[in-house]
Amino acid sequence: MIRSQYDFKKLINYIRYGRMSDPNQNPSSPDQQFATIDLVLGRCGYNHWNHLADYRDDGISGRLLRKRLGYQKMLFDIKSGAISPDVILVDDIDRFGRVDDLKEIRRDLYNKYGVLVLDAKSNFGDPNTPQGRMYNAMEEARAVEEGKTKAHRVFRGKRDAISQGRWSGGKPPFGYQLETHQEVTNGRPRSYSIIVPDPETARIIVLLFRKADETGWGQDRLSKFLNNHEEVPEHHKPFHGSTVGSWLDNEIYIGKMVWPKVTTDIISECRVIEKIPVEEQLCIEDYCAPIVEPDVFDRVRQIRKTRGQLRKAALAKTTPQSDKQIKAPAPGMTLRYLLTGLVRCGHCNRSMVPNSGGRYVTKDNETHEYTAYSCPGHRTGICSNKKTIPEKWLRQMVVDAIKSRLFPSS
Repeated sequence: MIRSQYDFKKLINYIRYGRMSDPNQNPSSPDQQFATIDLVLGRCGYNHWNHLADYRDDGISGRLLRKRLGYQKMLFDIKSGAISPDVILVDDIDRFGRVDDLKEIRRDLYNKYGVLVLDAKSNFGDPNTPQGRMYNAMEEARAVEEGKTKAHRVFRGKRDAISQGRWSGGKPPFGYQLETHQEVTNGRPRSYSIIVPDPETARIIVLLFRKADETGWGQDRLSKFLNNHEEVPEHHKPFHGSTVGSWLDNEIYIGKMVWPKVTTDIISECRVIEKIPVEEQLCIEDYCAPIVEPDVFDRVRQIRKTRGQLRKAALAKTTPQSDKQIKAPAPGMTLRYLLTGLVRCGHCNRSMVPNSGGRYVTKDNETHEYTAYSCPGHRTGICSNKKTIPEKWLRQMVVDAIKSRLFPSS
């Protein structure tokens, strides 16, 4: 059995890592974490340790490893040999990573690079001792249950506020604004908010629904209509198709609150959205003042439902059917075209998307499909780039360029 090969009484090279999750938190939080680390180092008699560098992330969730630039730079420096620490010191182990990923991250750092992750909360206890493993197991269980408890309490509080016709927190829906009220509870004044129509943005919602009702247009075409409309203030632009689609599906505009509709989580660095069953949703008919007439909303919803059914039917023809009951929460995507996500618009730098014009049969009875990359911003009137790039031609050009780089001619 491999035994520990380090002695904390000898010289230890260390780096510090600090992080705060929310941009609205105290911006000096990582500095406070570093100060706590130094305090515990002195208390434990480790003042002889050698400080190499500091890494930090400000306003980044611990669940998103790829977006934590300070964290990624720290790992890159360790793996590339630019820095050779013995330990990474953090104030609390939660600051380093999410509980689900923490065990594997710590194991890889130790096994491959000889780096331990120690926290000031445990007085930098060795995680590889029986006591350290027991402490880590208890911390993991505590962190998981603490997160569930907090989520349950927040959910309970929001549900209670909504059931009383109050706003549960956060930014109000587009078209509404917050109106603050006061009440006295147990002899103490308390404030709460309700949502009321905002005169400026409510007009945009009315304009959107009327146009959708009159034309039956899709969300991209409707967003382009709003972006080009003279009566819509410029500071509200640009509008995006996905945003417009969510407005058209939101019952709040007829004064009806349906909550919650979805639940979200971060799995394998991806934001996963799961629909909430109807029987678990809270539905309040007269939650707020309506902006759109109910009959207009119903007609628009029916149009979108019909379009959605047609789209699903077309997708089902090209998607293999499976009777598998348990589906992976974050299975990833299968890219049909080689350069998907890599082609950028030269005007707005958006990722250009491949669009197919449908299959057709030639005179020689051969089936072909014309596919070209285009800027999604052009469809919504945000970008002026209306050019399309043939997918087959661009793919061949890229492949040829790679070949010439890898296998240059003599």
